[in-house]
Amino acid sequence: MKLALVATLLFSNSALGAPAHNEQTALLAGSGAPPNYEPDQARLPQFDANPQDRANAVAVRKAGFTYGPSLVGEAAPFPNGTLGNARAKADYDDWSIDRKDMDGRVLADIQIIAQAIQKNGGLKSWKDYETILYDGQLQHSNPRGTAPGMISNATQDLLFSMERLSEHPHAVRRVSPLEPLPFPLDDAITSKIVGHKTSLESLRKSDSLFIVDHSYQAKYNVSTVVKRYPVACSAYFFIHPDTHDFLPLAIRTNVESDLTYTPLDTPNDWLLAKMFFNANDMFFAQMFHLVIAHDVTEAVHQAALHTLSENHPIMVMLERLMIQAYSSRPVAEELCFNHGGHWDQLMVFSQSGARQFITDHWPKDGKFQGGYLENDLKTRGLTDENGKILFKSFPFFDDAKAIRDSYKVFFTSFIDSYYKSEEEVWGDFEVSNWFIEAATKAKVLDFPRRDQICKKTLIEVLTHFAFATSVSHHSTNGAAPITSGTLPFHIPAVYQQIPKEKGVTDLMPYLPDVTTALHYLGFMASFNRPSYSDQGRTLEQIFDDKVSLDRFNAQTKNASQFFYQDMHNLSQQVRSRKFDSHGMSQGSPFIYRTLDPAYIPFFCAV
Repeated sequence: MKLALVATLLFSNSALGAPAHNEQTALLAGSGAPPNYEPDQARLPQFDANPQDRANAVAVRKAGFTYGPSLVGEAAPFPNGTLGNARAKADYDDWSIDRKDMDGRVLADIQIIAQAIQKNGGLKSWKDYETILYDGQLQHSNPRGTAPGMISNATQDLLFSMERLSEHPHAVRRVSPLEPLPFPLDDAITSKIVGHKTSLESLRKSDSLFIVDHSYQAKYNVSTVVKRYPVACSAYFFIHPDTHDFLPLAIRTNVESDLTYTPLDTPNDWLLAKMFFNANDMFFAQMFHLVIAHDVTEAVHQAALHTLSENHPIMVMLERLMIQAYSSRPVAEELCFNHGGHWDQLMVFSQSGARQFITDHWPKDGKFQGGYLENDLKTRGLTDENGKILFKSFPFFDDAKAIRDSYKVFFTSFIDSYYKSEEEVWGDFEVSNWFIEAATKAKVLDFPRRDQICKKTLIEVLTHFAFATSVSHHSTNGAAPITSGTLPFHIPAVYQQIPKEKGVTDLMPYLPDVTTALHYLGFMASFNRPSYSDQGRTLEQIFDDKVSLDRFNAQTKNASQFFYQDMHNLSQQVRSRKFDSHGMSQGSPFIYRTLDPAYIPFFCAV
């Protein structure tokens, strides 16, 4: 039996210029700079005792970090230049240490599973995929196991729909009153599914009709490395008028005979349609995370490298959040989106389709302020006119908001401790240069304007930056794929011709073969970082780095303790979740725990 093992994915002046040396000195003279100057202590530029040295250091950084072409599609620039190339190499070398650890863990697990498959004579049934691949397996690479209920309840409609509000929360949106209906569905069928006389229009008018539309994927190329068949599904979901459960209504394939499936079809046909959809949604999630996490934060950080001194408190904070940051896209180019790489071998669409996705989605989904949690939900129609969530249960939002709110409290204390007044914010020429650089040369989309700089804006920017490196990243990548990518329900691609008519009796031909299943399982497991909690690299432990923390003032150190306690409490809450007497947790037949702060990293770990 062939064993396919996956390798883990698998600072200076802006155009306006900084104030001249005499202007910096004048600012410093009126600042009440501390008499005991500590060179490594983070401080604002107008309060620095050595302004010329600071300006010179920023100039060196700016010269050494240049903007190079984007990697993986056309999105954020990638750093070039002497310092930029050195930074990327250092980050890659740092990542390689983690890769070696995870490769060893994955290999140990895959060898055990391969032996079990061989003993069983292959993967001969749906149950074989569930038990042989996951039941007590992956002890090295995923020791906490798969989320309870995710496999045992995989065929339930409520699990399928609630995944859209937890494991895959970024594609669902409400069908707007102003848009054409994405696809038709007979009123009689709609009424029978809902249990009330209703229609798509009546569901839309009551703010109860939602869509996840991956029809755009039909234009992407399919690799010929491994034979598979493309789908580009659109799916309707609705809020039930009686139970208020979020449920699936219909799935359209948008390929071949363009069949529309519903819960009224045979169990095999309906289950197959949900599997088709999952292949599209996994492709979306993995590509989308590059846009909203890696590309967005790298662009903002590169602007900071050109404009903020390494002694600026904001720069110290950004550097802490950007560990290994510039390893991600080179790793992706080397292992995932290279010809014959993981995407060509595994995913529903090839590496060229992946690159096209990034190019297509960056202008819309790479918007910085548009990515703020409530802004994003409002844009997608998931809140009402008062900002209230439309669903009776939204597990992703619950945890994401708790983390975001704690970040906001922390960064409020952080900014207030360094800027005693708005005048001190306006006097920070490095931050002014940073905002100009971000919006121009770094090409950060929808970044706040220079004339919007104030304490509130800085708090929002830092809060979302930290949110992007943690929540945005790990809700889609990181610890998520090992749960949201479980076989056989969550197939990465379709391995049998798409049916031209309904009436499928055997689902096995649509599942990956043993070699592909092992490859995919190892690939999903490789995103995990189970050792990070012992290494002080989880979200809960973000401020455990004494080198960085010692550079901050007392108020920031104190605020970091409150942040730790918030994350610790949230982690305890996540880990205490159980099924109720109805077999539900947060309204779902599986336990959502992806954003556990004591498990996920605080940075974009790949």
